[in-house]
This record gives sequence, C-alpha cells and structure tokens, in this order.
Amino acid sequence: MGRDVHAAYQFRAIHVDERMKQWFRYMFSRSFIRTVFRLGIVWSLLLGGLWFYLKVYTQPGSTRLMPDLKTATLQEASDELSSLGLVPVHLDSIYSRKGRPFEVIDQVPPAASKIKAGRKVYLTTYRSTPPFERLGIEEGQDPGIARIVLENKGFEVEETFEPNLALVGRVIRLEDEQGNSLAPDVRRPKGTRVVLVSGTTTRELVGVPNVKGLTLAEARTTVLKAKMSLGLVEFAESVEDASDSARAKVLEQHLLPTLDKAVPAGTELDLYLGLRWDRGRIEQN
Repeated sequence: MGRDVHAAYQFRAIHVDERMKQWFRYMFSRSFIRTVFRLGIVWSLLLGGLWFYLKVYTQPGSTRLMPDLKTATLQEASDELSSLGLVPVHLDSIYSRKGRPFEVIDQVPPAASKIKAGRKVYLTTYRSTPPFERLGIEEGQDPGIARIVLENKGFEVEETFEPNLALVGRVIRLEDEQGNSLAPDVRRPKGTRVVLVSGTTTRELVGVPNVKGLTLAEARTTVLKAKMSLGLVEFAESVEDASDSARAKVLEQHLLPTLDKAVPAGTELDLYLGLRWDRGRIEQN
C-alpha cells in the first residue's frame, strides 16, 4: 500500500511540472504576444474614445452661464433658454394676488451658475387663476378662530354682527358679497371676499313677522330683516327631496305674528314647512 501512495504523489508532481512547462512555453510563444498586442489595441481604443468624449463634453464652448430669469414671463424665459441651448421645464406655479400671471419667481439652477448645453432648467411661476379652497366654517365656531382660518386660506374676511340670542359671540353663518349663505363645504377661489356673521345681544325689542306661505329662502330674508334669527326648521313628510324643500312653504311658525315690539332682537323663530299639511300634524293642531 505504501508503494501505491508513493506512486500517486509522484504522478501528481510530474503532472504539475508538465503544466508549468506548458504555461512557460505559452508565455514566450507568438500566440501569447499576439493576444497581448490585441488587448493593448482594444484598451488603447477604449481609453482614446473616453478621452475624446471627455474633451468634447467638457470643452469651454459647451458651458453656459445661467441667466437671471426672475420677473421674466414664462415665454420670455423659455425663449432665452432655448437660444442658449438649454431646455426650459415649467415645474410648478403658485398663486399670489399681487403676482403677475406666468411671471418666473424661481429657477433651478440659480442665476450665474455654470450649466452644460442641453441640460434642463426648472421654472416656477405665478398662477394665472387662483386655486379653489373649501370654506370649512361651521355654525357655533369662535369668530376669531374662524377669521384666522379663512385668512390663512387666502380669503378676504369682512366681519359683521346681528342679534342672535342662541349664538352670542359665535359664528352664525358665512355669506358672499351678495348676501347668500355659504355652507362649510362650499369651495371658493383664493382672494374671494366673504362675510363672517357673528351673534350679538341688544336691548332692542322687535315685532314678529308673518312668514306663513313663504319659501325657506324668503322666510330667512324676512326674519333677518326683522332682526330675529332663524331657529329650528322642520319639514313635513310631503317633502321628499331637495326639489321639494326648495318649493316647500311655511305652514307654521312657533311665535304668533305681531307688529308690537314684543320680543328681544335676535330671538329665534322656529318654522314648519311642507308642500301640504301632514294628516298627523293637522290632528295635533
């Protein structure tokens, strides 16, 4: 068995020695020299191409000095950038009541920076139309907080007061400049003027108007003119949808009409409206 092991080691040594001889023969052969020469040519071409590309790309003629585009219009800025071999990109726009529509207010890269030809330049301008914002003001809110919220959203706020015993020092409603009530979910353009109506007290006594037979919109106008406030509004079963509610008439008011100054200004007047009397309601009356 010892002879077999010795023979195996001897065979491996001979085999390794033979491979080393073959490797040295190849290194000094013409085939190896041709392979090295070809690789040298390939690397020379690659390095030469890279050097040529960098030389062309970084040549002084391809560098542009970024102009100051602020206060220019978007069209003027785009024309100037195009003439310099740069690509204008209108990135964003913001709204300002004092801003000129499409006037450039920001640019990236900034003015006086160096930039390569063909690069993109990002522009920000003023909007041509104001964005719409949700009013979001509910009845009963604090007027001071409501005013801050509206002004932060970009609205112009005019504040007024009317007698309302139930909402003293609280928001009653929002109105537009024509006196139309504005619901919290209504959206209006920034810069719109809104009227914030808050409740107050007074020692004045007023009469109770007769609003029977009027629609809700007509009754609200009459009640406010009488220096009272609109209280609970209840609809009869005959009112089934928005169209019905717009056509419904006041069938009952909880305070009897009087020309005498009998109630404090700001007193609420509850109304019952419908297209016709409900059978159960008639029996109760």
